[in-house]
Amino acid sequence: MQPGASLQDRFGRSISYLRVSVTEHCNFRCEYCSPAGGTPYFEGDEHLTSGEQQRILGLFARMGLQHVRFTGGEPLIHPRILDLVSHAAHLKVGKISISTNGILLEKLAQPLQKAGLNNLNISIDTLKPEVFRQVTRGGDLARVLRGIEAAKAAGIRRIKINTVLLRDVNGDDLEELAIFALDLGLDIRFIETMPLGQSGEESVGSRFLPAHEARKTLERHFGSLIPVASSRDNGPAMLYRVPGSGSSGRVGFITPLSENFCSSCNRVRLTSSGRLVYCLGSEDGMDLRRLLRNGDITDGQLIDAIQQGVWHEKPERHEFLENPARSSKIFMMRLGG
Repeated sequence: MQPGASLQDRFGRSISYLRVSVTEHCNFRCEYCSPAGGTPYFEGDEHLTSGEQQRILGLFARMGLQHVRFTGGEPLIHPRILDLVSHAAHLKVGKISISTNGILLEKLAQPLQKAGLNNLNISIDTLKPEVFRQVTRGGDLARVLRGIEAAKAAGIRRIKINTVLLRDVNGDDLEELAIFALDLGLDIRFIETMPLGQSGEESVGSRFLPAHEARKTLERHFGSLIPVASSRDNGPAMLYRVPGSGSSGRVGFITPLSENFCSSCNRVRLTSSGRLVYCLGSEDGMDLRRLLRNGDITDGQLIDAIQQGVWHEKPERHEFLENPARSSKIFMMRLGG
């Protein structure tokens, strides 16, 4: 299946976006993502080496990779994150992104920009320091805000705020969050929580805040939001301008539950342990670490294995609602969101 070396599934979707979880560890323990006791311990030899991660990036570049996003856990705690970003830039991947909690950005924003990072997503679910500390189980909001300023000063091309919608955390603060981002000229995306693992399952019940309700709340304050034509490059977010704001920032909504976007899915995920996962809502995938450590396997054979796996096993859509048991086993911090 290797000729042409493109990556497609049997539903007509081209796969050009790879999310790489470089570590399952994190310096936060957010309520909807992490067990209260923190991340389980995984042996060092269970993880891909930086060389193996770079080899996989090279394989995907040969298959038309247009966007790579480094996630975690918290990717900025990985000791080789700058090398990985630099390698992606060397491979001429057009869009190089990181999703981060922002706590280490004050120190790393400038080196990341110099390494080639051009897209940054920073998680902030509330602007109330005490609530932030509670949701993240110890996070320092002031440090995150300084990190955002450092990222802006470093000249990273596109910076976005990610806010997970949780009724008891930010249901009454959506306008404040939007104004905060727009005043900085940043996009903000409000994201429905997903029932991944025990932590995620617990956040989908009474805490769940659907995006359509969040949009109505914002429109009561700002007036009717103005739809923005969104390119495939913007991912699944439905984007809007705020009338009369004059800001370059936009408001977006990501709706994995209330209005899924599986038909346009263009991504697969690589865990820090080397598992290639085809869908966020399923454990199914391929053990690339095992294949990589077969010393005789060629790049061509690896590409063929990846092509075959994606073609035959990537599902048409997730089943968060129809088959919750399928996603309840997934450990969000290891998969990388």
